[in-house]
Amino acid sequence: MKAVLVDGYIDEPAAFGVSPYISPKIRLLAGILFRAGYEVEYHTIDDVRKKELWEAFRGHQILVVHGGITTPGRYVGGNPVTLNDIKKLLSGNKEPQKIICGPIALGYSLKGGTKAMNVELSEVDALLSHELQLADFLGLELKGSRYEILNELYPIGARIVPQHPRYPDVMIEFDISSGCERSDGYCSFCTESLLYGKFESRDLRGIERELRALKDVGVKALRFGRSANVVAYGYNRDVGKPDPEAVENLFRLATEILKPEVLHIDNGNPIFIAQYPEESRKILETIARYDTPGDIISFGVESFDETVRRLNNLGGSAEDILKAIEIVNEIGAFRVDGVPKLLPGINLLYGLPGHSKETFKIDRAYLKKIYDNDWLIRRLNIRQVMIFEGTPLSHQVLPKFSKKAFIKHKETIRKEFDTPMLKKVFPVGAILRKVIPEYTQGDITFGRPLGTYPILVGSPVKFESPTDMVVIGHGIRSITAIPVNADLNSLSLRELTFLPGIGKNRATMLVLNRPFKNWEELVNLLEQETVNNLKKLRLQIGGKTDCLKSR
Repeated sequence: MKAVLVDGYIDEPAAFGVSPYISPKIRLLAGILFRAGYEVEYHTIDDVRKKELWEAFRGHQILVVHGGITTPGRYVGGNPVTLNDIKKLLSGNKEPQKIICGPIALGYSLKGGTKAMNVELSEVDALLSHELQLADFLGLELKGSRYEILNELYPIGARIVPQHPRYPDVMIEFDISSGCERSDGYCSFCTESLLYGKFESRDLRGIERELRALKDVGVKALRFGRSANVVAYGYNRDVGKPDPEAVENLFRLATEILKPEVLHIDNGNPIFIAQYPEESRKILETIARYDTPGDIISFGVESFDETVRRLNNLGGSAEDILKAIEIVNEIGAFRVDGVPKLLPGINLLYGLPGHSKETFKIDRAYLKKIYDNDWLIRRLNIRQVMIFEGTPLSHQVLPKFSKKAFIKHKETIRKEFDTPMLKKVFPVGAILRKVIPEYTQGDITFGRPLGTYPILVGSPVKFESPTDMVVIGHGIRSITAIPVNADLNSLSLRELTFLPGIGKNRATMLVLNRPFKNWEELVNLLEQETVNNLKKLRLQIGGKTDCLKSR
């Protein structure tokens, strides 16, 4: 029996699956299909579009399309499935049983500021909001608690990873907990409790089994992203404190088994960190010891406006958030090859009850506090709320929202906060390991490393495989870089003009005076400061690098 699994990508508050990420839900569905006796063929929706596979699955018995966006974003690695995509797949493949699965069953929308609409497709045999419902549909009897079942199915589903079109350069989104640890209710808009209920940590034995299965299929990049709060792993409400030992065991296990090239996290609750500072410090120290550079702990701040926080049950205060940001910076802002090890990320959400013109001002004022305190923020996401049936927000009256004021607000933040912060986080001379080329625009090749919210890198030097890159400049929300150990004698005139302090005239002078035998020859042509800046870029002259490391 043959089944095809089409990955339409997910983006939830605590789960991500847009290429090159592979969500745990995809591996769960594959595990169910394998367990039911099917031979499983796996495609991303981008692969279907690129190869025109709209009618390619007529000979299969089962067609499963999985996807759904509940937190809007912009994506470089792939474009989430649309209703038109689904309709084309359904109409082009009449023979197999057709199943639509995932958050899309709760409602469909691809952008913020909208209410998700119900999905109505007459050709579908089943519309499933929870992946385990596929087992019921197939008549597969599974016994045990939810995580007992997942612990069995995830390792089986790991077999589909090598079928991903970007393998082996894929990022595994890994499940360590579900639900929210809060006991005082949930945020008005969040689908985490809607999808997963109360907080539960996954046991280490199940985690170990899946890690070994992932190792067997060649996985080298892992993120503990399927968690609303990684700092709460092992947390027991009855005990009432975080469990640093549980987090230590989790990260040590992953490191020992996979020896990953990339080990990152995603979500953390800043209020939880501020509430339990002593235990949280120990946990963050563990994370910063085991993870790889460029990691982010994403804070769902949503708003610094206390009125918005109160009306949407966001918990805690704006000052609690500042305290959590300070703690993460104290522990994780040290640098490896010029890149901070672990920094906070901030999510801000607009259009919530209580939002007013003052909200924009309050948020900007707090961002200024962060900047003035010299705390580093790795990335800032600014979004409009998406409304899903079943959340408290779906029953509330929303304020009038000025799209014009929102856009102006975003532009102001980019100018006053994003770009200056980017220069702090990624100084000239910092090294990004294994940047993977994504696309080309004109003479610039763009790529990203594997990781949490990876920075977009534009290079005037063409590269076609994963390459270590050194920062030479900054855009608004991206950086400019060249390959490490690029030879100053080989760079073209155009490429030389991108180097800091060079420009067209100096680039021309360098070309006319090449080849250089050593760095001392450059001092006769350029100012010492310019030469020092070039040394930061890990450039080679005569096969030698004489670099001055960035701070």
